[in-house]
Amino acid sequence: MAFTFIHTADWQLGKSFGQFPADIGGALRLARQSVITKIAEAAKTAGAKHVLVAGDVWDSAIPSNTTLRQPLTIMGEAAELRWWLLPGNHDPDGPDGLWDRIDAVKPDNVRTLRAPEAIEIETGVFILPAPWTRIQHGQDLTDWMTTCETAKGALRIGLAHGGVRGFGSEGEGAREIIPPDRTETARLDYLALGDWHAHAEISKRTAYPGTPEPDRHKVGARGQVLAVTLEPGKTPKIETISTASYDWPLIDLAVQPGTIKAKLSELRAELLAGHPLRQTHVRLNISGDMTVEDWAKFETFKEEMTGECASFDLRGANLVRLVVVAEDIESLDAQGSVREAAEALASRSEDEDLSREDRQIASEALRLLFRYASETA
Repeated sequence: MAFTFIHTADWQLGKSFGQFPADIGGALRLARQSVITKIAEAAKTAGAKHVLVAGDVWDSAIPSNTTLRQPLTIMGEAAELRWWLLPGNHDPDGPDGLWDRIDAVKPDNVRTLRAPEAIEIETGVFILPAPWTRIQHGQDLTDWMTTCETAKGALRIGLAHGGVRGFGSEGEGAREIIPPDRTETARLDYLALGDWHAHAEISKRTAYPGTPEPDRHKVGARGQVLAVTLEPGKTPKIETISTASYDWPLIDLAVQPGTIKAKLSELRAELLAGHPLRQTHVRLNISGDMTVEDWAKFETFKEEMTGECASFDLRGANLVRLVVVAEDIESLDAQGSVREAAEALASRSEDEDLSREDRQIASEALRLLFRYASETA
């Protein structure tokens, strides 16, 4: 008997995206809701009838009425699917009553997992959920699975939210207490985890799907769900299915005089190979040295990207050193006042007796001076 399901997590519906202007934040919130339809399509493609959501369905325990109801309606429209929702640390099943609100309005094909008890979702297939009841619990919520009995020969799927001990970027702590061998100690065919927003396979039977719609500039595969196929006694087959509407590339660009044209051409081609630029949130970390001519080309590129991309976040520009040659100085003005200022700033930007900060300030002032001179020429 083969059983296929979709493993997803960390939808965080209603996330504010307060770092962006209102129109961009609104588009990102809508994308997090629209991804539900893409997940339903992924399930159809994979031949799955069940979608398991491993926590943080909502971004908070007090979503607005619209943020609560509209996603449930979308799930209800995919009537051929069963959606299994687990409370996580962002949306715990606590005294605020969120999950009572959900149960009061959810469609029949949406099921909430509010108790640590085995649930048979199909003949011979059990979910063992580990729901959160408060923001911080300080204990291993999967521990009960080790003593849970199910029918002999049944498939056992653990569903939990949190970090695996010794795994992740945050180090060990109150939330990172799920043992990496939980599939063995609880006799699980698969442990479906949520909490880490990038896809990661901890073992052949334990995985994080990552968020289905990326929400930040970080490394790791983001913007997908997992189609998992289980058969008794066999290693799970795990397929990654892309669901993201937006790209969030994190790019490091090191430049030297004379290289900027080629590097910007390569960068643009790389960006165009992904999502459309209007659906791409770029963070560019730039470093190195540029000539005045290089900097003018880069300013043009930055203006283009700022207008064409969903967002363009430039970091490190104030640390780029401006390399000035005599011809650049001579071109500034006939009277010499601006030229004298440029010579002084150029000298300070290269003066090893000054602090790095002072040299950077001089280099930034020099860039501003050349920009002003070009605009008033």
